Amino acid sequence: MAPKKHRKRRSPTEAKRLLIETARAALVEGGGDLEMTEVAARAGVSEGLAYYHFGNKAGLLDAVVRDFYDRLDESVMAVPFPGDTWVERERARIGEFVRLLYEDPVAPLVINVLRVNPALHAEERERRRRLNALGARNILQAQRDGEICADHNPKTLVAMLLGGVMAGVTEALSENPRKPLAETQEVAFGFVMRAAGVSESDAAAQRRRKNERNGILQN
Repeated sequence: MAPKKHRKRRSPTEAKRLLIETARAALVEGGGDLEMTEVAARAGVSEGLAYYHFGNKAGLLDAVVRDFYDRLDESVMAVPFPGDTWVERERARIGEFVRLLYEDPVAPLVINVLRVNPALHAEERERRRRLNALGARNILQAQRDGEICADHNPKTLVAMLLGGVMAGVTEALSENPRKPLAETQEVAFGFVMRAAGVSESDAAAQRRRKNERNGILQN
């Protein structure tokens, strides 16, 4: 058992943030499980304060899941990645998406373990709905720009893309030795392009048209 930290005065916001961060570490060590008493002790706060902020163990787990998806939104889904074409922007977005899943030790637990916890189904559904909504807007804009076939239903396509990438990266993370990050990023990007129906020649043509519209001559 980890030694208790010396308790000190913290604002409610600081205490709540600390408990979530400590819970993340406890979940990784516990393979997807934690105990409120242990988390409070490691964070150096009273067990009563942990229950005050989160209600119960399920509430704390829910907060960890919410925190993960908030960070996913902020660093990947809601970011206007640079690039003249959808393909260029998506290469950057998918690369960052895979990097987050590779480098955040709680990511595989959220995707594979916590998402099947009955107490967390509501939060999981809501967060997946938000990810799908953000992705669908992205797909729809690419369709309007003529960069993706307009026959695809944006919501259906993005749900398949997100599910496929998450499943593939989770499998890659379980391999021993683990595949290099760059290799998995390229595999994920290739999968997304094929699923979206965008070939290498399509991507080159998109780039050429963008350059022509921008007045850049291509040899």
